[in-house]
Amino acid sequence: MDQLSSGIYRLLERAGVYERFQRALGARTVRQHFVKEVLRPFPGARVLDIGCGTASLLDDLPPGVDYTGYDLNPRYIAEAERRYGSRGRFFVARVGEEPPFEGGFDFAVAKGILHHLNDSDAGRLIRDAHGHLREGGCLITSDPVFHPGQSRIARFLISRDRGRRVRTPEGYRGLVATRFSEIEERLVTELLTIPYSHFILRARKV
Repeated sequence: MDQLSSGIYRLLERAGVYERFQRALGARTVRQHFVKEVLRPFPGARVLDIGCGTASLLDDLPPGVDYTGYDLNPRYIAEAERRYGSRGRFFVARVGEEPPFEGGFDFAVAKGILHHLNDSDAGRLIRDAHGHLREGGCLITSDPVFHPGQSRIARFLISRDRGRRVRTPEGYRGLVATRFSEIEERLVTELLTIPYSHFILRARKV
């Protein structure tokens, strides 16, 4: 992970602090938009949540979804197991490690992950996600982004993100295009309670 992890940033490694911080920013609204407008899961879909954090995505997934999540932070995974129990399977793992689960997923989600990874590790995530998906399955990514016409406040806040690899739309698209050819994209700027920019990609395995 290429991220800031000292001082106040270290507090965010604690599951409770991370969740309260996310709620204060309005992360639930972002997540609901992400699930309804981009992910668009169906009952019985197999969903792999890469870098799942505390697995809060489950709050907005429909009943019957088969959920698997993994994250390198054991505190986040412990909180996910405490909160959601049998609603999913949760693992402590890193991108690029041999996964403790079988592939064949309908969706692979990497929400707020790529901007924490250098190009090599991000490429590995894209490659692994492609391998975990069944034919016709989709990789969905969402990350903060620098883009033309961005508000100064949004650019400043994003520049202070823990992740040190915030990219332009072209940068994110280039990563995903190494494995996927069918890609939808959208730039979203009005979801949080503060000025902010999210860049979302939905890439289909063909």
